Amino acid sequence: MKKNKKKQLTLLISVIAAIVIIFAFLLVMVLGVYKFNWNNRVFTSVSNLLPFPAVYVNGAGSISVNEIKADLNSVKKFYESQDFEQIGMRVDFGTDQGEKRLKVKEKEVINKLIENKIILSLAQKRGIEISDQAVDAEVENNIQQYGNREKLISDLARLYGWTFSDFKQQVVKPELYAEKLSEAYANEVDTSTQLKKAQSLWERVAKNKEDFAKVASIDSEGQSSQGGGDLGWSTKDQLIQAVSDKAFAMKPGEVSEAIESPLGFHIIKLEEKKTEDDQDLVHIRQIFVKKTTFADWLKEKTKDYNITIFLKDYAWNKDSELAEFTDSGMKQFESSLGATSQGDPSVFP
Repeated sequence: MKKNKKKQLTLLISVIAAIVIIFAFLLVMVLGVYKFNWNNRVFTSVSNLLPFPAVYVNGAGSISVNEIKADLNSVKKFYESQDFEQIGMRVDFGTDQGEKRLKVKEKEVINKLIENKIILSLAQKRGIEISDQAVDAEVENNIQQYGNREKLISDLARLYGWTFSDFKQQVVKPELYAEKLSEAYANEVDTSTQLKKAQSLWERVAKNKEDFAKVASIDSEGQSSQGGGDLGWSTKDQLIQAVSDKAFAMKPGEVSEAIESPLGFHIIKLEEKKTEDDQDLVHIRQIFVKKTTFADWLKEKTKDYNITIFLKDYAWNKDSELAEFTDSGMKQFESSLGATSQGDPSVFP
């Protein structure tokens, strides 16, 4: 009996010791992830088995630390695999400034992953489902723009460290969900108020012959109003397709009806036409009535989701509906990034 009790006690002590060791190991890993931002081989191996959550989007799911690091590594590999020296530019993430620029890229990755989660949630609420077969079909339909399958697979591995499957799941599938959700939004949105305003403005300049530039400067929405709606000279490719199609079919002095685009309603006046270097150009003015775009709608819908970021370097800003840095120094660095990082193609002001 004494021997059995001794064995049971030894076993109990061993179990307790094992639990303590496991708990201590997990505690160390949690501190490493959320306090010290570890990024070594041990952490990477463990995080593959234990997907530590970095972000939780209530109603849409979580984003793991490993997902963020994997996407950031792909971004880093893309810039470091390019030969920018031929155009007088370079990327170096190894310096103190480079590490901060990479941190800004990490924030962009986090915001994109959050956006993808919300798009997926909103799409599924509308009964939109994108199958793997649909993804395969989309890639096959567009394979020619990549050159050929072998070149695409080679470029994905060289530039991003992705497999063909990674590309389909991380790029093509989210893009298809965004496209289908955008189409659903277009069917849901009511633009009657904006159309009524555009038609009223058209009557003023087309029927009542009010000065187009003056009406544009007072009643047009958007930056072009500051110059009386003057958009200057444009090629076909520089204009939104609906506007371009109409502008190049008009005669000088003619005013169009209200033209609908994904951005809103455009009333355009053709000032001049010319051909320069074998390229057709038009000089137009516009009166613009903005409608709620898909991006505006998506931002508004994001407010319906409670978002929690567990990483110490970031917090969710409910006003901007974006992740932001918690450190004031990083905020300042980010705001001045365009002016201080000239010659670095990883930075676009």
